[in-house]
Amino acid sequence: MLPLSAAAQDPNLFPRPPELESAVLFWTRVYTEVDTQSGFLHDSRHLSVIYTSLPLDRRQIENRRSRIREDLRVLATGKRSGLTASQREILELWPADVSTETLQEAASNVRWQLGQSDRFLGGLRRSGAYRSHINQVIREKELPIELAVLPHVESSFNPGAYSSAAAAGMWQFGRATGLRFMRIDHIVDERMDPYIATNAAMSLLEYNYSVLGTWPLALTAYNHGAGGIARAVRETGTTDIQTIVANYRGRAFGFASRNFYAQFLAVLDVENNARQYFGDFRLNPAPEFATVEADAYIDAEVFARSVGISLEQLRADNPALRPAVWEGNKRIPRGFPVKVRAAAVGSGDLLAMIPTDYKFAVQTPDVAYVVERGDSLSVIARRFDTTVSRLVALNQLRSRNRISIGQRLLLPQDNVDTIQLVVEAEATTDGRYQVRRGDTVSLIAARFGVSEQEVLSLNGIADRNRIYPGQDLRLPGFESEGEQVAMIDANLRPEPPTQVQFSDGVVLGGDAALEVEQPKPAPPVILEETTTELALMDESLPPAAVLPDDQEMNSEVTAEEETAEAVDPELDDTEVAQQLVESLSADPSDYTVASNDAVEIQASETLGHFAEWLGIRAWDIRRLNNMAYRDPVIIGERLRLEFSGVSIAEFERARREFHSNMQRDFFASYRIQGVETYQVRRGDNIGAIARNRYSSPIWLIRQYNPELDFNRIQIGQSIVFPLLEQTN
Repeated sequence: MLPLSAAAQDPNLFPRPPELESAVLFWTRVYTEVDTQSGFLHDSRHLSVIYTSLPLDRRQIENRRSRIREDLRVLATGKRSGLTASQREILELWPADVSTETLQEAASNVRWQLGQSDRFLGGLRRSGAYRSHINQVIREKELPIELAVLPHVESSFNPGAYSSAAAAGMWQFGRATGLRFMRIDHIVDERMDPYIATNAAMSLLEYNYSVLGTWPLALTAYNHGAGGIARAVRETGTTDIQTIVANYRGRAFGFASRNFYAQFLAVLDVENNARQYFGDFRLNPAPEFATVEADAYIDAEVFARSVGISLEQLRADNPALRPAVWEGNKRIPRGFPVKVRAAAVGSGDLLAMIPTDYKFAVQTPDVAYVVERGDSLSVIARRFDTTVSRLVALNQLRSRNRISIGQRLLLPQDNVDTIQLVVEAEATTDGRYQVRRGDTVSLIAARFGVSEQEVLSLNGIADRNRIYPGQDLRLPGFESEGEQVAMIDANLRPEPPTQVQFSDGVVLGGDAALEVEQPKPAPPVILEETTTELALMDESLPPAAVLPDDQEMNSEVTAEEETAEAVDPELDDTEVAQQLVESLSADPSDYTVASNDAVEIQASETLGHFAEWLGIRAWDIRRLNNMAYRDPVIIGERLRLEFSGVSIAEFERARREFHSNMQRDFFASYRIQGVETYQVRRGDNIGAIARNRYSSPIWLIRQYNPELDFNRIQIGQSIVFPLLEQTN
């Protein structure tokens, strides 16, 4: 793929607006002129203004930054005569008609940018190991070949890279977005496998393009999230990347997001002219692997010894397996594609070399502890003879100083006294389980080896996201003969069932059988209104991205860690709200309240949900919107709300929590492998196609088709369906 001139850049796909030219040239200089021992002091908004280049010396950098700021403040007063030499030099960097307001603002925008030339060259060399696979995936998905250079921006083709923002791997996936496409837990983190992550990255870019419609926006969304860029488009009223970069002032739309597309364009230039910038260099060869799918749960050391390779080599070639596997606390999962160097093994059946006695039908069980009031990581570490660092790494925690009451922490198994361990409550002999803070239906079902649907049906739970601490659940297998599932409270007035109408086809229930008859306007999709009282599940903070396996972490317990007691997650609204926004970063849906107190109804939402989040009755919402009892709520329409019982922030948090939990539970069982474009034909039943052919919920299909009006689908229209793989 080097150079890219063989697959020349299509200017229509990746336009280079004049407004971004100075930013592209800036990043070209960063990638080619200065290495990681030096850098530029520059203006963060006007990248053509580079004040100086300096060596990487913090004191020298800060001293020079202070002097530049002082000079800018002088210039901002309008003074133009009697200037010092440094003031004249700074003024000459700006246009002749620069305003004093711009100079005043510039005094606050003096930024340091570390050079990247040596890192870029290293990335060029490393890229040789992965280019063939990346190009193959791009060709299979029929995407632009230019996307193959993106790891230069993200990680310099370093498959073991971690960022301060908790992104991981060569393609720098955050946890929430990564879970849509990959397995990420304390046993397997597929972000760290450059081959698996390549497929995921292209699926994400494919999704971003489907949602946003242009490659500049799709690429920027790779950094900022499709949800964030969809918000930027709504607020600026344009899809022009240069206008969004110049005018959008979203709270999280900072320097990195503003410059992401310009960096990409710069990388394309540098790739096309790499030998001009760096001279001759050699690409690393691509390793040849033999891949076998584990037919059982197998200890890593046993696997390595049986096939005749070192454990270290096996670990190097299978970076998706987490430390728990290499430390012997977990086995290589059944079905995991184990890579071994083809040259190191023969052509025989590798799995047959492993003794049957060392193949297990089940995984080594987790040993866990539920955080209680007064706990801290240091207290828990001492109690179980481990370290804060190991707890942080094993549980993929963002902070060494923050855990939540009710949070479930995994413990290293090599030093746990099971008699000492305070374990989670087990089911009693009568088959009952009391819900704890942080539980979900999927976690409970997995813990006791039953299906989610059985738990939901036996307990009369209509919404898997609505359980609460202290709730008494019955477990399948213990109910007496003839015992019936508890009925919904008969005192509550029943609401009409969901009607999903499409052209002349009507079905009752939530399966959305959308019949396609004629290319004419059709009645709307109607949502079922929940009438039973719903109790919000107590929130638990999602774990952050994993820490690097080989990162040296201070095992000394700091004073801050010693006193950092577990907090009640309900008391830290700001952090939880921000994490909910991050967990929905790939979701382009608008969950905000407009200035007129109206919201756009999203898939899976009902008046019952809105009533619960607002602390009022569903009938109050109907009256506010002049809706009769049987009037439906319709996906995509606006609904007015009133906030007498809760604040707008509290409502938005509860709403995002619902969607975050729903999507998290879905992606615990499914992963996106790609997309397929389907053209609607006469007589099609869109709901049945979604359910039976693609196993996809309406909310996910709507994310892939945000501009499509599902209530007015025409024969011949194209609908993008995600291709899903069930994981359990």
